[in-house]
Amino acid sequence: MEEIKPYDSIGYADIIKIVFDSKCVEIFLGIERCLNYTFDEVMQEAKQNGYNVGTIILIAESPLSGKIYQYGNYGEYWVEHGTTRGYA
Repeated sequence: MEEIKPYDSIGYADIIKIVFDSKCVEIFLGIERCLNYTFDEVMQEAKQNGYNVGTIILIAESPLSGKIYQYGNYGEYWVEHGTTRGYA
């Protein structure tokens, strides 16, 4: 799987869900942020909400499509894990 860099954008998304341990952090992105939110910002948000080690699932959604990313399963980096049609 191709490694995604921390400062890469997650792409277009208006809702992101960061899932780790038994937590799900949901963030609604406004117009000014929906195209340039980075994986580093996702990691910062996870750490602010209690993440220390382990796997993180990121669901980045928009009305027509979405992507699922995973951190920590193959090493300390992000990979694209799947896609959705519309909100998951």
